[in-house]
Amino acid sequence: MHRHPSNFGPALAALILAAITVAPFAGATSIHAAPRDRYAPPPPRPENVLSAAAVARLRSEGTSTLWVTFADKGERDARSFAAAVRQAGDRVSARARARRMRETGGRFVPDWYDVPVVTSYVEGVASTGAAIRNVSRWFNAVSVDADEASARRIASLPFVHSIEPARKSKGIKPIETGPIRTYAPPANRAPRDPGTETQSEGSSRGMSFPVPVSYGSALGQLTQINVPAVHDSGFTGAGVIVAMLDTGYDETHTSLAPLKKIAEWDFVQHDAETANQGGDVSNQWSHGTGTWSVAGGYWPGVLVGPAFNAGWLIAKTEYVPSETHVEEDNWVAAAEWADSIGADVISSSLAYDDFDPAGNSPGDYKLQDKDGRTAIVTLGAVVAHRRGIVVCNSMANSGPAASTLACPADADSILSVGAVDPTNLIAGFSSRGPTWDNRIKPEVVAQGVGVYWAIAGFPNSTGTANGTSLSCPLVGGSAALVREAHPEWSAYQVRQAFMETADRAGTPDNNYGWGLIDVQAAIYSSSLGGPVYPYPFDLLEPANEAVISSVPVTLRWRHTRDPQLEPITYEVSVWSVAPAQCVFTTTTADSQLVLPFSLLSNTEYEWYVTAMDTAAHGRESRDRRRLTTGTVTGVGVAVAPPSPPRVLLAQSRPNPTRGSTQLDFSLSGPAGVVPVTLRIFDARGRLVRTLLDHAEMAVPHSCSVSWDGVDENGRSVPSGIYHYQMEASGRRASKRLVLVR
Repeated sequence: MHRHPSNFGPALAALILAAITVAPFAGATSIHAAPRDRYAPPPPRPENVLSAAAVARLRSEGTSTLWVTFADKGERDARSFAAAVRQAGDRVSARARARRMRETGGRFVPDWYDVPVVTSYVEGVASTGAAIRNVSRWFNAVSVDADEASARRIASLPFVHSIEPARKSKGIKPIETGPIRTYAPPANRAPRDPGTETQSEGSSRGMSFPVPVSYGSALGQLTQINVPAVHDSGFTGAGVIVAMLDTGYDETHTSLAPLKKIAEWDFVQHDAETANQGGDVSNQWSHGTGTWSVAGGYWPGVLVGPAFNAGWLIAKTEYVPSETHVEEDNWVAAAEWADSIGADVISSSLAYDDFDPAGNSPGDYKLQDKDGRTAIVTLGAVVAHRRGIVVCNSMANSGPAASTLACPADADSILSVGAVDPTNLIAGFSSRGPTWDNRIKPEVVAQGVGVYWAIAGFPNSTGTANGTSLSCPLVGGSAALVREAHPEWSAYQVRQAFMETADRAGTPDNNYGWGLIDVQAAIYSSSLGGPVYPYPFDLLEPANEAVISSVPVTLRWRHTRDPQLEPITYEVSVWSVAPAQCVFTTTTADSQLVLPFSLLSNTEYEWYVTAMDTAAHGRESRDRRRLTTGTVTGVGVAVAPPSPPRVLLAQSRPNPTRGSTQLDFSLSGPAGVVPVTLRIFDARGRLVRTLLDHAEMAVPHSCSVSWDGVDENGRSVPSGIYHYQMEASGRRASKRLVLVR
């Protein structure tokens, strides 16, 4: 019997799943849904725009939640489509743009998923009397609460393609919780830095917490996956943004109050408050508070999570009392929101399965729907992964029977997480694979029995709980450590590193997947190679937001080192805040610098430091700091000495290559014109080809140069490893590529 691949309907599903390719990895497959970047005519409207399933739901419930999908995003032909994609790409945040460039080897390519839903379409749906719940840019749809009369008015609108019921769902909860333990409040709790309380480009400006001397009760759950060893290497999640999708959060809890929150949003009540509020039951925030503390809490001596120095997006997506179908549209909306801000990791301890235990309600997810390409939340997870986000999601607590996983754990491209006990024995409740299309699930496991977490409403209390909703944030927080250690890795490579280095990688099965993660091994021992970037480091002086009343000004930072023991140089950058422009850049081998130029009085500046190894791999300081000059500082106009531009050289595309390959690079820093040289060398360091020879280029500048695999004399070079090196005003960067004939 033929099944439609999506509850959006077959024609629209074909658009959503267009260009999906399947590639093998260690016995599994990985879905890579290529971004839709070419115009395609809208699919024909089905004979019944209002589906039979939607009618059945409406007649049984009166008012129901529906998905309304649109035929297009306003594009009429290839030209208007290209214009819409280009304009949408210009609106992508710098943080999200940089993350997606990592996925494509240094090139940002906007696509159809960036184009917003047509506003007049949404307004047209609202005019029918239906209540708009969420607008999905990714799926060109809105979720609405409507009765049958409103639904039929929506179906008559010419731009509406189809109307389907939102799937009924039930989020997972811990299956058992332990007694509450209360501690004395800390004597000097660190205050939250107000500089991070903004929905920004993902700035990591603010505090950086030291590795705690004691992890308290969390020691066992962290040691089992080698987190303390990674902390000792200097990786704590700094500069990485993690999005929590859950029920709500008590930010006053001692383990959460110091954390760097970047933004929050309540997708249930549609406001900026994720704590309990009017209309919430008392335990609404319990689950989210606990999972956030497991992923990144910071209460030294009591409760610590893997990624305590990360930046956090907290989204309230599930309404605890009802456990109805409405949460799946909230999950997708929250994932789109996290993507727009620039999240690197999503940790979701929510999973959706049959709402009706008998499985008789129209629209419930059935076993055959767990195929990686049917459930809305699964499709949302795949798109998030495709946009460079590492998605970690609980398997559910319905084991030990086979194929008891819940959506979106069936998504092929994410890290679905099962639960083991402290002795690494699979928990009986941990849901199992395979998926309907016979893929192994989960990918990995972590401790989900007797895990310590924060208790909402009791700021100085912790407890224990069991469930895959506890093992998931351990993996999510650990993913932030890997992203920090390997800023060059794609989301798929982070996933691959975890799976390759887990303890059952050689014999994966549908109980443990590839096994218990080892964060230290994922960073240092995967086939992708060890870290080539210097270790993270902190700025020291002046303090953030310091007011400077005298000159000279001395900037200080902590020394770092390179994993390969290469020498380190530091690039110091100073920017004026308004207008935002670089006023000074220089390099030094020391860990301090006396600013050699005058600061303007009553002006705000931002400064940061980038540690560079000999191959120009750069790691920025954990934070950026700001300083403001007082009235006695000024000595006229600030004049910065000439400084070379910063060079960013991307990985060649394709790599390996059988012939021609593309070399992308960019120059940033103070405006000017600089000579640029780009050369190809063989593995023995012999010059093969000069592609650019002191070509004058303006700064800032981005450029793409191709190499056709021939030398200076036009002869094809043999297979092997080659290096391409770029030099601009004394700054040098190099990478390698593989040529296969």
